[in-house]
Amino acid sequence: MFDRYGERTSAPHKRFVMLLILIGTALRAWMLFAPITYDEAFAYIAFVARPVGVIMSDYSHPTNHVPYTLLAKVSTGIFGTGTVAMRLPAFIAGVLTLPLFYLFVRGMFNRYIALMALALVASSGGLIEYSALARGYSISWLCMAAALVLGRHFINENNPVTAVLIGLVCALGAWSVPAMVLIAAMVHIWLFLALLFKYDQSLRARLRNLLLSAVVFILVALLLYLPVVMVHGVDQLFHHAVLPEHSWKKFATHHADQALELWVYFTDTSAAWVALLGFAGLFHATYISSKFRMLVMGMALGAVPLVMLLSDVGPPRIWLFTLYIFHLSSAIALFYLLKFVQDKLLPGFGKRVRTAGACLILLLLAWPAMREVRQRVPRYPEAAWAAHLLARTLEPGDHVLADARWEAPLAFHLLAEDVAGGVMGGAPTTGHIGYFAVDNESPEPMSLVLRYHELDPAQFPDPTMVEEWERMGIFAARLR
Repeated sequence: MFDRYGERTSAPHKRFVMLLILIGTALRAWMLFAPITYDEAFAYIAFVARPVGVIMSDYSHPTNHVPYTLLAKVSTGIFGTGTVAMRLPAFIAGVLTLPLFYLFVRGMFNRYIALMALALVASSGGLIEYSALARGYSISWLCMAAALVLGRHFINENNPVTAVLIGLVCALGAWSVPAMVLIAAMVHIWLFLALLFKYDQSLRARLRNLLLSAVVFILVALLLYLPVVMVHGVDQLFHHAVLPEHSWKKFATHHADQALELWVYFTDTSAAWVALLGFAGLFHATYISSKFRMLVMGMALGAVPLVMLLSDVGPPRIWLFTLYIFHLSSAIALFYLLKFVQDKLLPGFGKRVRTAGACLILLLLAWPAMREVRQRVPRYPEAAWAAHLLARTLEPGDHVLADARWEAPLAFHLLAEDVAGGVMGGAPTTGHIGYFAVDNESPEPMSLVLRYHELDPAQFPDPTMVEEWERMGIFAARLR
């Protein structure tokens, strides 16, 4: 496939594809250096730093995206503890998804739609955000893109090896994030519909291979999750014990609010006009393209029953994979809109010129939303500053104590400063100093830290301020 596309692609087109991928890479790299989030810090402290066997089986908190945790362990083992090293697997997966998605769209439609879809995906705020967070979502998107590329080959060739590979990559995607079973459902339903409408005489043989793919997916996914299921049970994967309980009554009451939250997220992380274009383009592309219509039907028929079964819409981040489909619809609609302009208004407005111009405009006008993406999730730069200060101040016997909000980010950055993890929490040795990381937004910050660690304030008389930032301060007090 790569050789065939290479032979049929002009040098300027190849260079433009590379430019779009490089821009998408640069935007993700820019986010790579953003301050740490709480979930990232907690996941590192709770899981990444632990043995491989524990990582494979411990799903006591949903931040343990097992394959991502394993990759982060390798990455931080090579490059050292730090935000960039921890996020590197997500970044690489997010970047690799770009060329794979381009290949899928080009194979399904044409090179011009593929370019505009690539421009939209490269500059999509939500996809950029989670391609630079230490979570497993971008790995699932990479698996989705691979499954779509393989799926197109399977539709044309009916190759059982391809069917097995589709099942394998879908299982890996679902292992990355359990809720991403939505992707596996979408891919297999799309393939079923595509085969059903395209073939007649060979349909039964093709459906047997599709069933093989589904069986491989189920068996491999169960095998990958077996250590977790043995420890926690199956229900922990979809109704985690630390998350609010879901019931049909609660779902019926709140599903509209959750759907609105998803829409707000999509519009907040993109330019408003791009979001509106996507909404209009979805209907237009579904109407004019039977190929796209089957893909949307696969997405809908896979998602709706699972949402109803689980009685939960879920947070917006689990639906980010749908942005690839929505951006594809925008590219299809924009392609035909520009074609209409050429046919009716500007005969000299050729495909290459209009496509290149549209891609550059899409990239430029999506940029204002990037500030919102960088600020959307609470981040903790003060934890890095405090850790740097404490690393130069701490002496043997001293301890660092923080409240629940700052504990994980500060512990992570202390490890990044090569400070032993044992200094966090607990009381210092008698006569030594306790350093208290307090939340300046709390009315009684010192009391909050002491209560959190069940310590007696009388043991730490006359705490003195060491350093203060906007949201966080460091106090020091010697233990009596």
